[in-house]
Amino acid sequence: MSLFNFDAAALIGFLLVFVRMSGLIFAMPVVGAAAVPGHIKIGLAGLVSFMVAAVSKLTPVDVAMPFGRFVLLAAGETAIGLVIGFAAQLLFNAVELAGEMIGTQIGFGIVNVLDPSTNSQVSITSQFLNNLALLLFLAINGHHWFLTAAVRSFEVLPLLGFNPSRGTADAAITLTANVLVLAVRLSAPVVVTLLLLNVALGLIARTVPQMNVFIVGFPLQIAVGLFILGASIPVFFETLKSQFRLLPETALNLMRLL
Repeated sequence: MSLFNFDAAALIGFLLVFVRMSGLIFAMPVVGAAAVPGHIKIGLAGLVSFMVAAVSKLTPVDVAMPFGRFVLLAAGETAIGLVIGFAAQLLFNAVELAGEMIGTQIGFGIVNVLDPSTNSQVSITSQFLNNLALLLFLAINGHHWFLTAAVRSFEVLPLLGFNPSRGTADAAITLTANVLVLAVRLSAPVVVTLLLLNVALGLIARTVPQMNVFIVGFPLQIAVGLFILGASIPVFFETLKSQFRLLPETALNLMRLL
């Protein structure tokens, strides 16, 4: 596709590429955050579309198609872009869920802060872990993987190739279920340690009734929880790294079911 000789078919093809990339940009982490202005996202989607259109072999488009069919095709291309971003966004949802579980266990359940990426209230531990995950994502060039997945998406699923099946819903359900599994894995060091601490404090309360366990236990729980959280950050990074590396293939496998 030549970027300097636009005919009607090339223009329609580029518009379909643009709506697919728009779905990706609006759904992916970092640039898809609510704090990023919409015109920045649209401009970035246009820039990525030019690059993708220049290096990809696009399926010819029928210029005589009715406008209604074009709208349906554009909706399908948007869904494909959203699927690519959806795979990564689920990982960050798992991180936020792990942070909520840790915060509740430590005693920070009512200590909420404003998350600028979603404009919603989240626990302070959830925000902390989410920021760490975003920094790790950028440090290992996770945004480059999205560009690779964007280009390869036209090999796996060419323009006009959107055709969702029952397998698509099953795969989406499986990915969503994996969010809970990953959240438990990420929060396990802190949650399990504090559970054992609560058991120990319960035994102390039974053997030494004169001791006020609530006064001693609350600051102790916070101190131990924060210590274990800090000590488990290397494990947190390694677990997320392995998941981030699987992202492009996960997204492409999901697209193969569309």
